[in-house]
Amino acid sequence: MPNPVTVKYMSRAEIESLMFSMSAEAGNTQAELFEALVRRLLEIMEQDNGR
Repeated sequence: MPNPVTVKYMSRAEIESLMFSMSAEAGNTQAELFEALVRRLLEIMEQDNGR
């Protein structure tokens, strides 16, 4: 599992791959919110690339 420092140097593809391999533990509302935010951000980035 990368740490916050290594994430800074990861490529977009590496970040997307890591994000899609992780999921929040049910009942952990902060983790669930963070997961939803990141997934939405990835969706927005994909939409912007399609323009």
